[in-house]
Formats: sequence, structure tokens, C-alpha cells
Amino acid sequence: MSAATSKKSNSRAKGRPDADDTVGREALLAAAIEELRVSSPESLTLAGVAARAGVHPALIRYYFGNKDKLLREVVKQLVDQGQESARSTMESSAPLEDKLAGRLQSMIDLIHSNPHFHRLVLDKIYGQGNDGDGEDLLGQIATRGMRLTVSLLHDQPSRPVRPIDPRFLHVAMIGLTEFFVAAKPLLHELFGENADIDELKSRYVSFVTDLILHGISAGAPATPSVVDKSRRSGR
Repeated sequence: MSAATSKKSNSRAKGRPDADDTVGREALLAAAIEELRVSSPESLTLAGVAARAGVHPALIRYYFGNKDKLLREVVKQLVDQGQESARSTMESSAPLEDKLAGRLQSMIDLIHSNPHFHRLVLDKIYGQGNDGDGEDLLGQIATRGMRLTVSLLHDQPSRPVRPIDPRFLHVAMIGLTEFFVAAKPLLHELFGENADIDELKSRYVSFVTDLILHGISAGAPATPSVVDKSRRSGR
């Protein structure tokens, strides 16, 4: 073995495991997200994620270091996906009602597809603050989320909204969507054991859209483009 070959071999041994060259960082994050749909954050293991991705756990340690950092990156990935989906809706030419309904729907769908999302955000983003590299992740997420909310309120000059604090609206939408997914037992108690959760979700999005736009004052108009659409679909 030449000196150059020996040096290359030693360098690789300290770096990325060479047995897993076809699997990269994004594939490992996707495997972790899938594993979290059947395991709690506490019970999730690097070995389990590695098995799902078909790699050695050493590859996960190479990219993320440990389980805590892996989970933090999972949260970043999920938040980015959710905000990117919402951004495309906000930039469309759809009516205000449809934009608001789409934003609420995407927030509920994100949590429904990732049942531990809320806890992970609380633990890994709100609870940890800046990461080891000094990245203000909470600040970044809050800024991007607020940009979407402000866009929702002010990007349609032909339909101005009354002055409100967009920060409170942002917090309200998070609370209104996050609890709905966790409230499945309550929904069955209120609407019956045979209630269709997908139907209730559609009705709930229409209800919250109308509530945000018009409040509960007597005589407040319903939101036809959202409520009537739901009725026409039989929901």
C-alpha cells in the first residue's frame, strides 16, 4: 500500500463510514421522521432509525452526533416543510378565506402526520434556545412564521382587514390547530364515537376560518367560499 493510499484510508476511517455511500443526511432525517410516527421521542433509538434507513448507526453519529441533535434537526426539517408549503399558498392569488383555510389546514396536517411534533418543538426549540453553534433557531422559526401571518393580513389591498396585532393571531392559530389533533378523545365525546375525524377536520377548518374573519357577533356573515364549499362536498 502506498503512502497516499494509506493516508486516504486513514482519513476515511475518521470520516464518513464508507459502507453507506448511497445514503445521505436527508435520507436519514426522512427515516427518523418515519420512525417517530411509530415511536415516541423517548423510545426512539439511533439503531432503530439506522435499521429503517438500512445503514449502520455510525452513519447517523457521523452526520448528527447524537440522538438529541438528530431530533433537533428533525424539528427543523418539519418546520421548514410546513412553512414552505404555507408560503406557496400565501403567494397565490387565492381569496383571503381560502388562504386562511389553507394555512390552518396545512398546520393541522403537519401535526396529524407527525404526532410528536408539538412535544419536539417544545423540547428542542423552545426549551433549548440557541444550539451549540449559536444558531437562534427559535428566532428564525418565529420570524418566518410571522412573515407568513403578516402576508396573510396585508397582501390583498382590495380587501383590507381591521388593525390587529399579528403576533397574537400567529399564536392563536398555532394553539387552535395544535390542540385539535390532540383532542381526538374529546372530539369523540362531543360528536360521538362514530364521528369521522377527517370530516370534523374539514368542518373545523371552515369554522375557525369563519371565526377569525367574522368573530361571533350576531349577524356576522359566514364565509361562503369556505363554508359552502364544505357543504357541497358533503362534509
